[in-house]
Parts: sequence; structure tokens; C-alpha cells
Amino acid sequence: MSSDGTSSAASLTALSRDPAAGSARASSPNEAAIDAIRAHHAQLAEQLHVHTNAVVTAARTGECGRERDALHAWYRTELMPHVVAEEHALYGPVSELDATRLLISGMLAEHRFLVSLIADLALTSDPFQVATTAAAAQAVFAVHLSKENDLLLPALDQAGLNLPAILDGMHEILGHPHDGAAHDGCGCGCDHDAGEAQDAPLQISTRPEELPMSTQPEEAAGDLDVRTLPHGQRHEIIFARLDQLQPGQALVIVNDHDPKPLRYQTAAMWPDRFVWSYLQSGPQVWRVAISRAG
Repeated sequence: MSSDGTSSAASLTALSRDPAAGSARASSPNEAAIDAIRAHHAQLAEQLHVHTNAVVTAARTGECGRERDALHAWYRTELMPHVVAEEHALYGPVSELDATRLLISGMLAEHRFLVSLIADLALTSDPFQVATTAAAAQAVFAVHLSKENDLLLPALDQAGLNLPAILDGMHEILGHPHDGAAHDGCGCGCDHDAGEAQDAPLQISTRPEELPMSTQPEEAAGDLDVRTLPHGQRHEIIFARLDQLQPGQALVIVNDHDPKPLRYQTAAMWPDRFVWSYLQSGPQVWRVAISRAG
């Protein structure tokens, strides 16, 4: 490792352990946001522990298909939107800073490795392989969360970033339900029931870019008012409609809040397949055209 890389890593480690640094963070405007992120990380880790333990326990009996499917669905509907969102909101702003460049590069590599393990999990049926893959993915995630909590978050604070502003509305990172949503879901317009597994392969996309306002697409498959859908069927209905789109067609969805989490989820499931255009952006109604790119 170069002297610059060694110095950067050492400075990050010292920052995570230095009591004075912790005291400085306690007086910063980022304190509540950092605490919320860490709390959500703990929640994700606990959920993953429960699912992984169920897989390993069932694998000992020789049949763990149901538990594997539930774990895979949790990765796709809960973890992947979180991963895509944090790459966009947290990694991007510090990816070129000398003190964090190597850290971000390593954490992105961990994301890709985790995705490959999740894909392997979906493709294997042998109980032993399922159990070992699930345990390996959990171990990678645990190490990754430790780096985020102890190295990345203090570095973001030290860099002077305004985390409350950066994370405004991004409840898939903070773990907060949307103000206008029921508290039994994330408020993205999807039902995140782990039992509703999809067939699409799990992949992580490039970071979403902010799209400008645009006009109505030339072809449309019809508006879908998410507000009128039964809560337990939203996930199935939205993704079924998107999967039916042909190149050049678009589905216009109507909702009572910005459906950014839905965007991250579609990007994770179908990389580079859809283009998002905001036709109306609140404050009471959002209309978004999701176009099939090709």
C-alpha cells in the first residue's frame, strides 16, 4: 500500500477511536443523522441474523427452500434499495477525497461481492451450499457495516457534509417510514413482504442520476394510481406492469410522495432497463413516467 493510502487508512482508524473526535461529532449537526443510520444498520443486521439462522437451521434437516427464498426476498426488497441509495447519497460525495477514496473503493467492491453471493444463493438448491453461502453473505455484510459505522460516518462528518440535507427523504438509508405512509411499510408504494419473491435476478446498478422534468412519453401503457392499490398487492402489481413494458413504452405512476425508493428497487432488479421522468413533483401528487429503455 502506498504511503498516501496508509496515511488515509490510519487517519480514518484514528478518527473512529479518538474520544476527542467523538466529542466533536456529538456537537455537530450530523449527530442525529449518524445515530439514525447506525440504528438502521443494527436493525438490518438483526433481520439478516434471523433470516440466516433460519436458513442454517433448516438446512440441517435437508430442506431449506422456503427459508432460502425468504432470505433472498429480504436481500432484494430490503437490503438492495438501501445499498443503491447509500452508494448514491453517501459514497458519491466523498469518493474523490484523499482521506476516503480507498475506503469507498473497497466498500464498493464489497457491495459487488455481496451481490454475487446473493445471486449464488438464488441459484443453488443444495442445503449445504445454501447454508454456507448465506453464512458467507452475512459475514461480509457484518464487516461492511462495521466499516460504515466506524470509518465512513465519522469521515463524512469530519469532511463537513450536511448529512440531514443529503439524506432528506431517503428513508431507505435512515429506516424511517415516509410521513404519508402507513408504518408497516417503507412508503415507496411497494409491499415489502419477504414472502413475495420475484424471479428477476438480483443485481446492483450504477448510481441513479437525477433526471430533469420531461414531457409525456410518446407511448404509454396507462397511468397506475398507486394510492388506490391494495397495500398487500402493490409490490406484485407494480413490477408486473413494469415487466410487461415493451421498448419505448412507459408506465406513469401516481403517488402521494416521491417514489424514490421504488426507483432504487427497480434499478437493483433491472439495471439500465428503465428511464425515470418526473411529470409532476408534489406537493400533494407525484406523477412519474417509467420508460422502458430497450
